[in-house]
Amino acid sequence: MKRFFLLLTILLLVLAACSSGETETPADAGETTDTTTTEVESSDQPAEAVDVIKVGALYPLTGPDAGWAGDPYIKSHQMAIDEINAAGGISCLGGAQLELVKGDTEGTAEAGNSEMERLITQEGVVVVMGSALSGTTVPASEIAERNEVPYIVPNALDGTITDRGLEYVFQTVSTLQGWGADDAAYAKAQGAQTAVITVPNFSFGAEVEETWKHGIEAEGIELLESFTYDGGAQDFTDTILRVKAADPDVWFVLGNNQAPLMAKQAKEQGFYPKMGMISLGSGFGSTFFLNEAGVGVADGIIVTGDFAPVSALNVSEDLKETFKDYTGQELGGTYNTTYASTWLLADALEAACSTDPKILAETLRTTTFTDGEGKWGFQWPEASFDDQGRLEQAATVIAQWQDGQMVAIWPENLAAAEAVWPVPGWDERDGALTGEVIEQPEPEPAAGVMSILDSAEVSEAALASDYSQAILADAATVVDTSAFEKDGPYVIAVSQQDASNGWGNTYNVTMSAYGDQLLADGILAEPLLTAVTNDANQQISDIENFIEQQPDAIIVEPLGRAASTTVIKRAINAGIPVILCANGIEGDDFTSRVDVDFYEVAYKSGVGLAELMGGEGKVVVFNGIAGVDSTETWQAAALDAFAQYPGVEVIATEYAQWNIATAKQKMEAIMAANPEIDGVWAGGGEMALGAGLAFEDAGVEPPKFAMVNVPNGFLRLAEQYDYEFVGAPDPPSMARYCLQTAVDVLQGKEVTKFISLRTLMDGADPYDNTDFVQWYVPELNDDFIPPATVEIEHYVAGGFERK
Repeated sequence: MKRFFLLLTILLLVLAACSSGETETPADAGETTDTTTTEVESSDQPAEAVDVIKVGALYPLTGPDAGWAGDPYIKSHQMAIDEINAAGGISCLGGAQLELVKGDTEGTAEAGNSEMERLITQEGVVVVMGSALSGTTVPASEIAERNEVPYIVPNALDGTITDRGLEYVFQTVSTLQGWGADDAAYAKAQGAQTAVITVPNFSFGAEVEETWKHGIEAEGIELLESFTYDGGAQDFTDTILRVKAADPDVWFVLGNNQAPLMAKQAKEQGFYPKMGMISLGSGFGSTFFLNEAGVGVADGIIVTGDFAPVSALNVSEDLKETFKDYTGQELGGTYNTTYASTWLLADALEAACSTDPKILAETLRTTTFTDGEGKWGFQWPEASFDDQGRLEQAATVIAQWQDGQMVAIWPENLAAAEAVWPVPGWDERDGALTGEVIEQPEPEPAAGVMSILDSAEVSEAALASDYSQAILADAATVVDTSAFEKDGPYVIAVSQQDASNGWGNTYNVTMSAYGDQLLADGILAEPLLTAVTNDANQQISDIENFIEQQPDAIIVEPLGRAASTTVIKRAINAGIPVILCANGIEGDDFTSRVDVDFYEVAYKSGVGLAELMGGEGKVVVFNGIAGVDSTETWQAAALDAFAQYPGVEVIATEYAQWNIATAKQKMEAIMAANPEIDGVWAGGGEMALGAGLAFEDAGVEPPKFAMVNVPNGFLRLAEQYDYEFVGAPDPPSMARYCLQTAVDVLQGKEVTKFISLRTLMDGADPYDNTDFVQWYVPELNDDFIPPATVEIEHYVAGGFERK
């Protein structure tokens, strides 16, 4: 809902601008709104009818810098755009697709300015990204500012880009000035006393030379010499011999696409500085450099940037491999920042819910983004811009080529290995250079609801009940299945609830699909014998009929803890193993039960809700079907949890039969009588979904939520409206494992009296609003209850297709 107020502010601005000829007044720039990729509100009727959103990409596509500053950056943007479009585009704008429109700076300010003007006035881009070279970025930013179009700069380093008070310029990369100062400080800390600076004779070289000089002077290092070389040269002998004659501890050297030649020629000349070489940017840090120079030449060179592929962040190997395959570059050299910034732009477009450049810029200025989709979090923990337009989370990372990999060596919290320092000379090396691996300490548990639920105190309380103690005893009891062992194929009967709610239908579809698979595999002799009902008395009759048919095993989803006990005992006495699925019965006359501990999960969900409310507030409780084991145990556990918080008051309790519409209707009546509601607890997430819909229809700020089971529709609302919640799954897709347990028993395999779903499947552990996206299934409708344990097409065929 936080985003609702941002969008409302924007709407009021637009209306004010349209109502008269008065000047539009911007929103308070000091106001910050939290957002995530997955929190962006979508709608069946988007704010704008948009098919394509044009994104400008301004780079030197021709000229001497095109090889490192052109195509690799374009590919970094395009990779992200391909992923964004494949994921559905900008959902808030009806799934609008991003289109990258290129502009060629040719490496000159004049061409860059002309192309910036063209992208804005002729191509109609809503934002421009680029342009790698500070010498083209600074003047082009003035044109973007004049036209009031956001200019996102992920790879041009000059701090003056965002030192001029421009409102439409946003720099996501850390600055050259910061890199230079950190380089000098690092060299000093490693014992360097003397240095030489060598840079190519172009504008960026002059900028780097200046920043290194400032840093070296500030650290008290003696600068023996500083000079330029011909950046387009093929022979660097004179440059190398000049540095060799000065004999510095450290050689600060800036490279370009000729860096491989310079490094190889330094080896040919037998020269390596006494301590090491320090560079920054892409020249000595790119895949191009590694491939052309070779591991033996690259190893040992230190390169400063804003990221290293090998660091304590443990960046996904899949991402690094995919990025290299797509772009031809390692994930580094500010190509990483370019990719991450493109995904950040997608989040900003979702948050703005508009293609108006002014609204997009305002969103960038006032929003703190978090990476709900897990696409740019490898680069920054979160993203927000200061009043100059500089990303507050941008940082310096010093890395070293070690065995052909760019490995972080500073700062300490990101370092993956110790530096090889002093770096051995060419004739002192024996194979690849590698530093000692640094084992980072385990991070402290994050403060928050989940850390509380996982605490020893809460876990002990959740397992202290007689119910949970019986579960623990059954989980430790091995069942002798030898009496049931027989050769297949088998006939298995299933008694389950009907499909009148999402839980029942998810269960039934899963059971049927896995049964069909076992039939096709020759494990079952015929399709499952199935009886469905929501009436406990009818279930007794159904099980009696099964007993007469003498199947090899019966799977029962008990509809009454006491009601089902006698007939299940009768089946056991008839020599038929009975697997309980999703509910328990009185006593122990059954073979095995596959489930979660009802009391434990519900108790933790109750604690979670109380903690979300700050330990006090008014709560509404929803229950499923009266008399069912899960219903009564869940409610008792939640109330026990609330009793630990004197400030929590239960103001209403309703049975809503695990039905969305029923819960919505009852919630509306409760809201009419109780205007202040702080939390909703539901023993079945369908009812939490119904309650959430009631709040949304009323246009009222939603309360905190906790529930056992989390339906797809609730996750959709949580994604759209920034819900705070705790979910404790009792997933109906457990049906697969109940059926497999029946087969295991018939095959004489070892089973226990109680089998916890947490040992069988992912998605059975409690989670909250900070970690739920992985369970949301956008292809399926609101009724489906994740996770899926059979192929998605079975759920689509079973009625869960999103229309």
